Amino acid sequence: MENTKIIRIKRSKKNKRSKNNRNIFHPLRQFLNFYFFLFILSISSIFYFHIYCKAANAQPYSNLAKYSFKNRLYTHRLAIKSDIIYKLNTALGYVSIVTLPCIPLNVAIGSASDFSEQIVGKQIFIKPMTYNNKINTNLEILTKYGLINVLLKITKPKYVTYNLNLTQRLNNVFVANYIKKKIKKDEDIIKKKYTRKLNLLDKERSDIKKQKKEILNIVLSVNKIKINKKIRKKGLVLTINSLSRIGKIYYLQYQLTNTTDKKFFIRNVYLFLETGGNFFSGYKPTGIREIMIINPQPHNEQYMQYKIIRNVAVFKVNKKYKLKLLKRLKFTVHILFNKKLIKLNIGGI
Repeated sequence: MENTKIIRIKRSKKNKRSKNNRNIFHPLRQFLNFYFFLFILSISSIFYFHIYCKAANAQPYSNLAKYSFKNRLYTHRLAIKSDIIYKLNTALGYVSIVTLPCIPLNVAIGSASDFSEQIVGKQIFIKPMTYNNKINTNLEILTKYGLINVLLKITKPKYVTYNLNLTQRLNNVFVANYIKKKIKKDEDIIKKKYTRKLNLLDKERSDIKKQKKEILNIVLSVNKIKINKKIRKKGLVLTINSLSRIGKIYYLQYQLTNTTDKKFFIRNVYLFLETGGNFFSGYKPTGIREIMIINPQPHNEQYMQYKIIRNVAVFKVNKKYKLKLLKRLKFTVHILFNKKLIKLNIGGI
């Protein structure tokens, strides 16, 4: 029994000693747990901002250039174009810089309540002061080289112009050209002013076209010889309707018809005069001579299916060829149909 009491007393003393030791290290343990929690929180925060908060892919600030003596001479000789508007994109919470080739004499903002400006040497710091992202205004900078025009716009942070450096060449920052805009404005005024005159000219043009058609019908009826010869290939029909003459000028009226459901392409139109031939050869022609057609003909043109083309070939024959030789005329049309060349020939006109 005494041994068991001694063992119990030793155990109770040992438990008290371990309990006292835990009480001593408890503040230290709490301190380490707190800082371990902060460490885990900071790591997660950094990871979160790295993944989701990239400043909207905004561009980094441009380094302000330091110019040597040679570059300063070149910079100060820069000619400022007063007919150009420069564009400066800003965003709420961001500061944009306009770097000038010289210290400005005066700076003015169209809407001073929406933007603030601060001049520091050759640089102007611009900051938007409004939540209205539809506000656009102008910034006028007066320098000894001339007036600089800048359009201020409020955009998303990723489109911010951090440094509009007017001492260097700029790309894609011009908004408009005053000269081109003025020309366009004058052009619109002229068009509006002369619209009535243009309408009158269009009416006269249509009247002349109508009169020309009537005159051509009269010309085709003079010394008219009906022919009505035709040839058919692959669903394409060439018809010679008539031949008319006034003096030395001849008018050959023809028609080309597509009876298929496929498109066709007119490559060219030719007119030949068969020459030669005598009593011994049976008056068969021994050669051909091309006759130039005076008026324009369908050439390298594509037409739709079931299309009918009516036209007149106007040509002139020399005196040495008698009228009876006109029976030796040969009219040819070259057509591309289904990627194949088809020649429609009508002779003995």
